Amino acid sequence: MAVLQADIKPVDPTDPFRNPTEEPEYSPDYRAILPEIDKPDAALPLIPSPEEAVSIRKMFSLVFLSLMFGFFTTATVHTALTLGLPMLLRVIDMQREGSLPQNYGQIVQQYFSDSSISMSITLLSCFIGNLSGFWVGCRLTHLSWQDFFKTRRFTLSRMMMYTVIGLWIQLITGEGTQLLSKYLSQFGISIRMEHLAVDGSATRLAVTAVYACLIAPLTEELLFRGILMKNAARVGQRFAIFLSAFFFALAHQNPVQMIFTFPLGIFLGYITMRHNSLTPAILVHILVNTVSVLSALGESNLPASTFRTVSMIYTLSMLAVGTAVFMYLSVTERLPDRTPHQGFRCLRIAGASPLFWGLIIMHIAAALYPFF
Repeated sequence: MAVLQADIKPVDPTDPFRNPTEEPEYSPDYRAILPEIDKPDAALPLIPSPEEAVSIRKMFSLVFLSLMFGFFTTATVHTALTLGLPMLLRVIDMQREGSLPQNYGQIVQQYFSDSSISMSITLLSCFIGNLSGFWVGCRLTHLSWQDFFKTRRFTLSRMMMYTVIGLWIQLITGEGTQLLSKYLSQFGISIRMEHLAVDGSATRLAVTAVYACLIAPLTEELLFRGILMKNAARVGQRFAIFLSAFFFALAHQNPVQMIFTFPLGIFLGYITMRHNSLTPAILVHILVNTVSVLSALGESNLPASTFRTVSMIYTLSMLAVGTAVFMYLSVTERLPDRTPHQGFRCLRIAGASPLFWGLIIMHIAAALYPFF
């Protein structure tokens, strides 16, 4: 009798869990999971039936497979170019010079690092890999690119507020990371900090800027707030936000950077859900990365005293304004809640997919690879 009381009946395919805290237009139609729920006598039980659980797990597996496809495509393109270009250059130089110095390989590697070639390889592999994952995800989950850009209630004032909060998250987590680094250094523990390479030629700087400020934000949002979050929202928008933030942070393959990317991912997920569009998240992501590039440029090119002054002004201003805007948004808006029905259809089913754990292991292995 208790199970019957927990049944949802009748079932709205566009709002199957009757969750008033969710954005009703964001989640895809639940008939993709359970086609029969639009029948007059259909009901959604508290605990999913074996057939429903299998269908949900299949959906998650297809999403995780899309992310893995994107990752392996990126790695394959990057490896092919990193190995293939030096081989091609060797053949050309052999025909031109007749003989090559013994340290020719080291010379080529140094040339690639000092020029724009290495960053161009990263840009191209990221672009091809992430777009491939997005395309495969759309095909496997029967979504089109238009499903990710049905923008609503998005204004200039909202954009300004979201930008301030994104930069505030960047500032707070950056300062927190610095404090953590100083604390751990007292015990002889050093942590690897990520720094943008903005030195070198103008071409290298331009390629770095295009990659960091355009290609990475655009393609990452398509993959994580697009394919992953949109599909996971079928069973719960709150879970989808946190799941996409987790894998977004994990994909950066740096524990220190995860201190920033995880909370940023939650915020980007929320504004994507609220406006039913990737546009706000893409714009905020671009602006946050642009500030990082400008900061690195300022540190490299401005006099130390001038840079410290500019940084202090920016830090104090953003700390005050960002805290006020964040508090306002926290009071007036909130993340969606999770209903009991959704609780039985989220992590426990996603975690039952071997591809869920395979994706986690894959990123951890990639993060540890440079140390071996």
